Amino acid sequence: GLPPAALASLSGFLGVLGSHCADVTDAVRQITGRPARSLRDFVRDRSTVFLPSSFERLLGAPAPSFAAAARVATASTADDLEDLAADEVLIRVMVAGVNGGADTFSVTRAAAEATDIKLGAEGVGVVVAAGAEADYAAGDRVAFIGGGYSEYTRVKARLCNAVDEGGDAAEQTAARVSGLTAAVALGHTAPVTSGDVVVVTACCGATGSFAVQLAKAAGASVVGTVGSAAKVDAAKQLGVDRVLNYRHESLADVLAAEYPGGVDVAYEGVGGALLGAVCANLKPEGRVLIVGSISQYPHNDETPHHGVEGVGDIMDDVFRPGRTVELPNGGRLIGNVWGDAFSTGVLPAFRDRLYADLAAGEIRALVDGTRFCGVSEAPAAVAHMLA
Repeated sequence: GLPPAALASLSGFLGVLGSHCADVTDAVRQITGRPARSLRDFVRDRSTVFLPSSFERLLGAPAPSFAAAARVATASTADDLEDLAADEVLIRVMVAGVNGGADTFSVTRAAAEATDIKLGAEGVGVVVAAGAEADYAAGDRVAFIGGGYSEYTRVKARLCNAVDEGGDAAEQTAARVSGLTAAVALGHTAPVTSGDVVVVTACCGATGSFAVQLAKAAGASVVGTVGSAAKVDAAKQLGVDRVLNYRHESLADVLAAEYPGGVDVAYEGVGGALLGAVCANLKPEGRVLIVGSISQYPHNDETPHHGVEGVGDIMDDVFRPGRTVELPNGGRLIGNVWGDAFSTGVLPAFRDRLYADLAAGEIRALVDGTRFCGVSEAPAAVAHMLA
């Protein structure tokens, strides 16, 4: 982890030290009566000593867009340590997830009197301090929810889960919300079975890409929509059986002609005409899982209507209240894709299986190669994601 120049300067010393490591270890044990400890363990046990006196975080206030709301603020590390509750951890953020919907709506739908909203939906980092009741210790790598756009963030321990410290932090971040949403939705709320026809809109998006892989693993035939030619190959590599660029083909026509038996499950996060096409081609008892409606995000100039009979605004009337709407053909629109996963306690099992599959290479996250570094670049990252 040392900079190349520092490593070059110390290489001779480290080489000599390494060649006599056993002698040094024995000497430490004889002198102190305790086994020698690594530098890493020494730092881990004294993690707060090595913290900076202050750090940057991104805060927001009610505004018509994320960029207009966000401001970089300097926070006192001592204050966060002093305020650390028994059930909280302080985390050094390694990677923050860019969640266009959550990031945008955290400020555009915030209460008028809200101030200093901690921005950033999720991330992965290393615990540097833990409350007495937290099940984590300094040095543990965790995925977490809340306050991701910050160099350090204080969150409830229950909103964290331990992850493999040797894993890809960006992929681990993507799995925390986007991956787990797909896993629970397609494995519990509307279970996919072998032979099902599954439609995934925005199939190369964060949660859509996980949905494709999970549906394929369950034995389904997957129809995936994309909005550009560049994403066609990416969709095929994920395993999509029928890739459709909705700018050049009609989803309604393709489903009617190529899948006349109808759609069993749709994982829908775009809204508008794509939602209408799925509902028009849904099997009786088919299910449409509403995971958002990108076409209604504030960065769009206009909101296209879906045309689904008896259904109003998909975000306000179905998604946000978590309603299930019965369709005329017997199918259902499901606004709460988590179902009863929280109340029944099944969520941790899905989360643990997802991260095990990620670590084993059985599933992967699509990570945008564009790098944004530092808290101040978070607004640009959100804009890039929504572009």
